[in-house]
Amino acid sequence: MKTTSLPATLCRWIARIVSTFAVVVIVAIAIGEGMPNPLTQPAYVQIGFVGLALIVGGFFAGWRWELTGGILSLVGICLIFGPSIVNGKITWFFAVLIAPGVLYITSHLLRSHAAGHSKTQPPAGSNA
Repeated sequence: MKTTSLPATLCRWIARIVSTFAVVVIVAIAIGEGMPNPLTQPAYVQIGFVGLALIVGGFFAGWRWELTGGILSLVGICLIFGPSIVNGKITWFFAVLIAPGVLYITSHLLRSHAAGHSKTQPPAGSNA
């Protein structure tokens, strides 16, 4: 029997919804603005592209593997954060990009914690 707590489920689904919104916005910007050739960009922009790929990959991975997806997206955020400070372009969208990774990891931890407690505690009504 699969048991999950309500907070873990809420974290997981909020992360999924926010990450889907973020991917739609990223794709819309890429289509609308056009993607430059990353190899002709300065090194900090190339690192930003790698970070963006990790973020989007982490969002997709988080649908199946929450911990892996959360870690990948947060590593991508770290790669983008440096170049963005150089350009002075920190916006509200960073919160949108950070939230799913944090929520995926939180959901994983809550599920792991709940699974650990369900194994150690006897079922209700038992004499154990």
